[in-house]
Amino acid sequence: MLTDEQMYERMQKGWRGGLHDGTVCGVGSTMGNTGNVRRWLPQIAEDYGIRFIADAGAGDRHWIRMIFDWPVGTTIFSFDLIPRTAGVQRLDITSEVIPMPVDAILCRHVLNHLDDGRVQMALARFNESSAKWLIATQFDHEEPGEHREFTRLNLRKYLGEPVEFARDGGAAGCLLALWKLH
Repeated sequence: MLTDEQMYERMQKGWRGGLHDGTVCGVGSTMGNTGNVRRWLPQIAEDYGIRFIADAGAGDRHWIRMIFDWPVGTTIFSFDLIPRTAGVQRLDITSEVIPMPVDAILCRHVLNHLDDGRVQMALARFNESSAKWLIATQFDHEEPGEHREFTRLNLRKYLGEPVEFARDGGAAGCLLALWKLH
């Protein structure tokens, strides 16, 4: 099992040692694997009046920069444990609350890298924030990995049924789901 320091070092270098379609954040952040969520996110922002979004786990912002049809006035604040590009602020979602008022927290392909205790810590910090909504990666069924690099995490066990969801990327059963917080 990788230590936190080893995992962070690996993340800084890029998953599996290099770029995937222009991103160091792994195959989940490629244009091909984000097409559906890039169409879905502006629609739920419109439907639920979401104007201020904290991207908690922004990575290098590769895919989210390619969303051009956000509703007028939508603002994205970018955070990551390891900022990889300008405009991304450092934030540890397990111990720090989002530092500004937001309508929603986007946490795509992030909680899946944490152990159960840290997932619960992050969810507690999200509930302490001003956010009304959480948009996070959800798998139809949980398959804990042998290593802590990635788990097919079923957030329903913590959050119940999502309000709605969209298929996310190429992995079987991977969804990006919307939950109401508080």
